[in-house]
Amino acid sequence: MTTEYTGQDGLSGRRSSKGAGILLLFITLLFSGIASPCHAFDVTFRSTATVSGSSVTLADIADLDDHSELANALAKQTVATSPEAGQKNILDSNSIIHKLTKTITAPTEIKWRGAGTVTIERQGVTVTPHSIQEVIETYIAKHATSLPGAKYTFTPKDPPLPFLVPVGDLQWEVIPSTPGIIGSNRFSLIGRIDTQVVKNFSVRGTLEVSAPVAVAVSNLRRDDIITETQIHMVPQDISTLKAPCLQASQVVGKNLLRSIKAGSVIDLASIEFPPMVKKGTPVKIFCQKNGIELTATGIAKTDGKQDQIIKVKNISSDKEIFGRVTAPGLVEVQI
Repeated sequence: MTTEYTGQDGLSGRRSSKGAGILLLFITLLFSGIASPCHAFDVTFRSTATVSGSSVTLADIADLDDHSELANALAKQTVATSPEAGQKNILDSNSIIHKLTKTITAPTEIKWRGAGTVTIERQGVTVTPHSIQEVIETYIAKHATSLPGAKYTFTPKDPPLPFLVPVGDLQWEVIPSTPGIIGSNRFSLIGRIDTQVVKNFSVRGTLEVSAPVAVAVSNLRRDDIITETQIHMVPQDISTLKAPCLQASQVVGKNLLRSIKAGSVIDLASIEFPPMVKKGTPVKIFCQKNGIELTATGIAKTDGKQDQIIKVKNISSDKEIFGRVTAPGLVEVQI
């Protein structure tokens, strides 16, 4: 089959129908290219998606079949806030499309496809009662420095149930109910991820602190001066004791203020240092100034304990002066 045509020079001729079809296709492709300077790409919504962060981006819930700068920027757009850890939320695809098309001007045609709704689930990390116990024990081991040899045991009254927290670097702040830890019956815990609080609760329980304390071997009477043979150090729970003696040196040589039965714990409120200097007894008076040491003999006018200021009488001069008790029978005078 042929087609007749007339050229611009007025000459007539014939061309085949096949040649005319190729020319028509070329012209169609040429003009279609001019009308569409940029190619279109698809955004396909998924029906379900899982996220770990606090916000949801378009890339979390949809597939983009293009890798242009526009597609990459579009993929990073935040479209919603994530639900709580372990929880789900349903997003409407049309609402997301409306939001994005209002905020961006796309030079390229975007074809929105896929599911009409997207079910979002946020990932979470399970925190168990055992892990909470470890957090408290680690805190106690790190901060219980006043009694390095003591054994601490915390038993929760009602252990917390397992719970979920978001994925991330979880840091715990632990606050005991009693400063110094000993005597605490509650520990408050504040969990943070990237400085944001994700969990805040308290764990009540019993804290036992076992350490050697001074115990009377036999019955002791008031005003007795305690000797090494009259006590022994026995490990006991000191969390309920007011002021236990935790070293033998705190007890030996001290004066008892009240009677104590055999087997009873001796606390600091029951003892006192005996005076190093007794009233009416001779003492050595010591004075030092500019490298010169002077000594004299005196008489204590009052009892005196370690570092206590007392009045003494200088036998040589018959004058009364004040001095500090520094050792048994020794009083230092400042000039």
